Amino acid sequence: MSDARLIEEAVAQAAAGDPGAALMLYESGCAAPLPAHADALYDLGRLALALERPAEALDFLDRALDCNPELSPAHVDRARVLNRLGRKRDAIQAMCRAVAIDPEAHAALNRLRWLLDEGQLRTPSALSRLAQRGVPVASVLDVGASDGQWSLAAQAIWPDARYHLIEAFDHWRSALERVCAAHPGFSHAIAAAGDREGEIWFHNDPDAPYGGAAFHGQPDKGWKVPQVTLAAEAERLGLKPPFLIKLDTHGFEVPILEGAEALLPQASLVVIEVYVFHVHPQALLFHEICAWMAERGFRSIDLSEPLWRPRDKALWQFDLFFVRTDRPEFAINSY
Repeated sequence: MSDARLIEEAVAQAAAGDPGAALMLYESGCAAPLPAHADALYDLGRLALALERPAEALDFLDRALDCNPELSPAHVDRARVLNRLGRKRDAIQAMCRAVAIDPEAHAALNRLRWLLDEGQLRTPSALSRLAQRGVPVASVLDVGASDGQWSLAAQAIWPDARYHLIEAFDHWRSALERVCAAHPGFSHAIAAAGDREGEIWFHNDPDAPYGGAAFHGQPDKGWKVPQVTLAAEAERLGLKPPFLIKLDTHGFEVPILEGAEALLPQASLVVIEVYVFHVHPQALLFHEICAWMAERGFRSIDLSEPLWRPRDKALWQFDLFFVRTDRPEFAINSY
């Protein structure tokens, strides 16, 4: 069956709330005589998984692995299906098999870690812990929203909140339009966030759409995009506190937070993707971000999504969750 780019796009659209392309490809693949080729069967399994048909997905992935037992990505997705079906032990075994075949399969290693720690390092678990402790959220400002999946995860925790998704890379425009059309209370802006309204330089590798960063000076490669401030966006849309501000902005955090200075006293939660290394000269390291936030009345209380870089397995980045320093949790210093 396989046009890899077409399959990737269909799976991404299904994840963003528009399963039409995935369904069309899946039905056309099922209507024809079933292939005996591992990659084609794997594609059908991925599409079935994207369409929330785990039992069918498992069947296709098992057939793909019968054809090619060394197809590591099929073991990864098989583990995802098994975990979704409540078969955690089998899921861990499948993920271990994927890593045994390809020890450099970092996605598999991360998923295996999540399975072993029961998902405690994943964003939905961290958000759920915060909600259980009574952190209130009325409006979410999701900066670096990409395809909107982070806000959809947060919506499962705070279903009555208002969500505004800000993304500088036009690649994600159609995905965000679909998400916002499917979810009342969602809106989006194709723009960078910063410390002033206007324009700013932006660069993103089209082959790595989850990256990208804004720059005050012109980068070697880049283009200008609109720039907004979070305070102005909140006022324009009539967003109400308490605010959740989430930044996935690859080292451009301080200018964005400076543009949200008026909102920070009304923020209950700030989630920042932080780095252990200088990803570019403007970026603060994670401990510097902690100090910057402490000056504004916030302390870190949780983390999620740690990532280790491939070359030396050094911790590269993770998401830090900041709440106000007057939270009751900080009144207790014992374990």
